[in-house]
Amino acid sequence: MRKKRTRKINLGPLTVMILLSAIIAVISFIGSKLGLSGVLTDQETLETTTITVNNIFSKEGIQYVIGSALRNFRGVEPLVAVIVSLITVSILEVSGLLRHLFGGLKNVKSSIITFVVLFISICSTFVGDYSYAILLPFVAAIYRIMGRDAKTGIMTSFIGITMGYGTGLVYNYQDVLLGNMTEVVARNVLDNYSFFPWSTLFMMLASTIILTIVGTIMIEKTFPKKVRYEEEEELVTSRPALRAAIAAFIVMALVTVWSIIPGLPLSGWMLDESAKSYMAKLMGENAPFKDGFMVILLGMALICSYIYGKVSRNIKGSGEFNKAISKTFQNTGFIFAGLFFASIMLSVLEFTNLNTVLSLKLLEVLRISEMSGVFIVGATLIVCIIITILNPSTISNWRIASPIVIDSLVRANISPEFGQMIFKAGDSIGKCFSPFYIFFIIMLGFLYKADSQDEDISFFGTIRKMCPVLIVLALTWLVIIVGWNLIGISIGMGSTATL
Repeated sequence: MRKKRTRKINLGPLTVMILLSAIIAVISFIGSKLGLSGVLTDQETLETTTITVNNIFSKEGIQYVIGSALRNFRGVEPLVAVIVSLITVSILEVSGLLRHLFGGLKNVKSSIITFVVLFISICSTFVGDYSYAILLPFVAAIYRIMGRDAKTGIMTSFIGITMGYGTGLVYNYQDVLLGNMTEVVARNVLDNYSFFPWSTLFMMLASTIILTIVGTIMIEKTFPKKVRYEEEEELVTSRPALRAAIAAFIVMALVTVWSIIPGLPLSGWMLDESAKSYMAKLMGENAPFKDGFMVILLGMALICSYIYGKVSRNIKGSGEFNKAISKTFQNTGFIFAGLFFASIMLSVLEFTNLNTVLSLKLLEVLRISEMSGVFIVGATLIVCIIITILNPSTISNWRIASPIVIDSLVRANISPEFGQMIFKAGDSIGKCFSPFYIFFIIMLGFLYKADSQDEDISFFGTIRKMCPVLIVLALTWLVIIVGWNLIGISIGMGSTATL
């Protein structure tokens, strides 16, 4: 007898987002009728506020979703960064500069390339969410030049950025914001407590190296390494053109560095002088460098590519240069369509308060558990993972979670610094598995763009493909957190895991 073939149902990403929006809407209706609510604790005053689930099928809910659809789409922050990044990569490719710089890597060992991409991706979180917009298209282009699968490069970079979001070689502006909240909450249970940004440095350095090594091993075992060679464009390789482009880059890089150094003659003009710490001056909300960073990169790419293209004769006139700028926008329709439907899904989730209420319920279970030692460390990590899956917003989650997490951990003799590190680890893991993470949608868009073999790219199919790597890296985070707690060595300058 012939075996019946089972047909896999691969739902497209847009379909999944529509279904998720419908599911959230139905649950909000049920939750509101049941009076589902959670108790939110203010960080400073410890006053409590009851948050209830809102029914999306109410008059206010329908008005909100329909009335805010276009407004929310216009407000999607990554959209502009992605557009600028696509322009940047496009001109680098068409001029031949990118191929000249990375074409010689075709014979480099696959594991070395994976290690470097993962390491750079983890460290790139220094610039925050811009790391996705910069690296995803850039790594895809480099992988194509090396004859490797561009989709593998995109997924590798996404995993590195996301799973490494809670670590890196240096602290970033997000760490400053988290540390400020940790300090405020910790002072409710520890008199005169102060949080120092470098207090988790040793743990960040170690976790960066460990995650890179483990991630490299898993990606090399899981993802394809080679792809069929496509017909390459005839681009001239010119050493004089490269030297001219490098000279221009050095000049622009020195000017940029001078613009972010405080206290020197005519320096620091890209800093927010009203901020207190240097990181806040550099990457704070009002810092010119924060939003100007992508424009600076674009300017450097435009000038260097134009110089290389003109000297090498790959770009023969301004008309070709203008056409080159739009080349990378081919097959990018899903990125924009995906972000539109994602903005609607997230607006539905935001109005219902469903993610906030469920997070508060989980945190309440942690608060009354009265666990200690390695058990509360592990439980806190799991809770942080789940609340991040429900709402992948680092700052808003810590604002909700920190009063309960810090209080519970301090009473179990765990330091606030280590508590923040546990949260950051859980935040990193949760983002990788969250269907509500906007950069997962952007990654899917780049996968569609890079697909030259008509592969059926689906929402959960992509997660399934990355799952072996993600699960092992999540377990690695767990081992790092629990192991550090058991060993009890310093996690940074002047701080330990326990009080």
